Amino acid sequence: MPDDGICASATWNRNGITVAGGNGVGSALNQLHYPYGLFVDDDATIYIVDSLNYRVVKWEAGVSSGRLVAGGNGEGNRNNQLSYTTKVVVDKTGTIFICDADNKRVQRWSKNDNYGQTVIANISCIGLALDNKGSLYVSDNEKYRVIKLPDEQVVAGGNGEGSALNQFENPDHIFVDYDQSIFVVDYGNNLVMKWAVDAKEGIVVAGGNGWGNHTNQLAAPTSVVVDHMGTAYVVDRNNHRVMRWFKDSKAGSVIIGGQGWGNETNKLCTPRDLAFDRQGNLYVADAANHRIQMFAIDKSSCAKGTYRKDAIN
Repeated sequence: MPDDGICASATWNRNGITVAGGNGVGSALNQLHYPYGLFVDDDATIYIVDSLNYRVVKWEAGVSSGRLVAGGNGEGNRNNQLSYTTKVVVDKTGTIFICDADNKRVQRWSKNDNYGQTVIANISCIGLALDNKGSLYVSDNEKYRVIKLPDEQVVAGGNGEGSALNQFENPDHIFVDYDQSIFVVDYGNNLVMKWAVDAKEGIVVAGGNGWGNHTNQLAAPTSVVVDHMGTAYVVDRNNHRVMRWFKDSKAGSVIIGGQGWGNETNKLCTPRDLAFDRQGNLYVADAANHRIQMFAIDKSSCAKGTYRKDAIN
C-alpha cells in the first residue's frame, strides 16, 4: 500500500469518466452488455464481467477497447464458455476466478488459457473475494451462506433464509479485509453485514433500516469495499448511488450518483459493483449504461498523517 490514502474529508469528482464501454450496448471489444462485476489490479487494469456477452474482458489503463480473457464463445457450459457471470477476481499470478452463475460453478482460468477449470460445482454463486493469503471466498445464494475454499468451510450464514443476524436473504457481492473479516451485501435485507473470523453472527455496518433512499437506508445494495480504517463503500443499486459509511456510523453519505437514474456523467443506472485503484480513484460497473465509470479522488484536504489508508478491491 502507498503511504498516502483516503482520509475522512476526501471527496470524489461527481462527474465520472468512462474508462471501458460507453459505446452503446453490443459485443464489439469496445462495447459492453450489462457489466455486472469488475476487478482493478495494481496497474489500474480493469477486468470486467461482461455478463450478457458471456465473457470477461480486460481493459488496460488508457486503451479504447478491451481484450478477451475468458469466455466469448457464446452462452453455454463447455469449459470455454460462460453463462451469465457475476464476479471476477484475479490473484497475483494473473489467474482469473469467475463466478459463472447460471452454470452454478466457479471457474479458474490460468493466465493466457482459452478454457477454464471448475473449482467448485453445484453452487449458486454471486460474489467472490480473495484474502491476503490467497484463499478464495464464495457467496452461495441458494444456501444463504459464504464459504471459504478449498475446504468449503462455512464462514458466514448457513442458517437458512431470513433476517436474523446469523442469516441472509440474498447474499450478493462480498469483501474480505486484512483480518479475514467478511463483509457481505445482503441484497434482500437491504444491508451490509460484517462477520469476524469464527463469528456465529454478523453485525450490521450499513443499512438495516428497511428499503428506502434516506441516508440510513439502502435499496437492493449489491457490492461493498472496505478500507483499512473500516469505512464501507456501498453500491446502492436501486437508488443509483454509491455511499460511504464510516465505521460505527448509523447513516452514510452519498459520494457518487443519487440524483435519479440516467446516463449523464454525474449519474448511474442500476450500478452493480465497485473497486478502487491504488490512488483511491473509484470505479463503478454502471450496468444499465453498459460502461465502467471512474471517479477521480481529491485528497487535497487530507493532512499528512491523518488519513484512512487506500481502499482495496
